[in-house]
Amino acid sequence: MNNTFMAEAFTIPEVARICGVKPVTVRAWISRREIASTKVNNRRYISEKQITDFYRNRGNEEYVDHTYAPRKHVLND
Repeated sequence: MNNTFMAEAFTIPEVARICGVKPVTVRAWISRREIASTKVNNRRYISEKQITDFYRNRGNEEYVDHTYAPRKHVLND
């Protein structure tokens, strides 16, 4: 990997701050292949273009990921 990419790439915690979510959410997006990332020496990096593509594919910058939200239990009467 070249130094230019590394200078322009963000770590998972940095992407989480940019997107206003927790790092675990960014990891879930990577796992579900919703956002691309590059692995370098056992660390994941995400470029600005990959973040832009992620939002473009979402179609809405106000998406809320409920992956790790507490589940509501429905009780039968």
